[in-house]
Amino acid sequence: MRNFCRKHKKLFSAVVIAFAFAAAAGVTFGIMVKPYAVYADGTKVEDPYIVSADGKELFIVEDEETAEKVIRRVMKNYVPEGGDLDRIHIEEELKIEDKTLFVGVEPPQVLTEDEAVQKVLAENETDKPMMHVTTTAMVDDVEPVEPEVVYEKTDELFEGNTELKTEGTDGKMIVTSEVTMTNGEESAKEPVKEKIIQEPENTVISLGTAARPADTAWQDYSGETIWSADGQKLVNYGRQFVGNPYRYGGTSLTNGADCSGFIYSVYRHFGYNVPRMGFYSMGKGVCLAEAKPGDIVYYPGHYAMYAGNGQIVHAYNSRAGICVSSVHAPGRILTIRRFVE
Repeated sequence: MRNFCRKHKKLFSAVVIAFAFAAAAGVTFGIMVKPYAVYADGTKVEDPYIVSADGKELFIVEDEETAEKVIRRVMKNYVPEGGDLDRIHIEEELKIEDKTLFVGVEPPQVLTEDEAVQKVLAENETDKPMMHVTTTAMVDDVEPVEPEVVYEKTDELFEGNTELKTEGTDGKMIVTSEVTMTNGEESAKEPVKEKIIQEPENTVISLGTAARPADTAWQDYSGETIWSADGQKLVNYGRQFVGNPYRYGGTSLTNGADCSGFIYSVYRHFGYNVPRMGFYSMGKGVCLAEAKPGDIVYYPGHYAMYAGNGQIVHAYNSRAGICVSSVHAPGRILTIRRFVE
């Protein structure tokens, strides 16, 4: 028995030493394979932090302080300029916590502070933003104040006629509004107060009160002008054809036109679509005392274009053709109608 112990003593010692070395090697191996995350340049981070929103991972950074800086910078980016910030918050529930790492899987990437900020801002401009930063601020805007329209009666104009006396000017006011924005986009704006900093100047319009003279048989001054144009241009164009022949039913300014055909063709030349006849029921009625070039004068069975200064240009008859005459030459004036002004 004593010999057996001596014989195997060395073997036992060798086994013990081998186990000791193996244990030491195992500890060293465990230290060498500790999991880590990594920057883009290859720098390792063993204890990174993760930022998540409503449980969804947003990004990984080196430490808790960097994570907080990223969030503050993202929020600051959405603070409106020139506004008095009232409140700001992120709709999602944010968490900053240790990132759990695993051995044997590809190391996750760690972002720098700038990289994390840019990533969040870029994603927030897509249809699926990482987070929704809502700000509420009081914002001042300078807006115009429209002038009021004031009517002043005058007997220098006929009753119902108006004329611009003074062109008004806009004033200015500061409108303070509560503006709500989400990720920099305005989602609500509610005015809360106004302050006028420059009063507007009123527009003054003269309103005629003078009675019209009974110089037309039909005292009908109703209706509205149809087109905005210079009636003198129509008269000047019509005068070019003075001396050309009259032809019943015609509309040719050179080969022959009757009274209504002459007016029809002159107006059509400038693109104004008038009927072949029936001018007396169109446009705005005026009296002779306020007639202007381009107005249509209606007589019993005859039409003429007022040319100004008590004259008319018209296709009179087969003897006179297209000519210029006194406004009273064709007889009693029934009504005068204005199409353009």
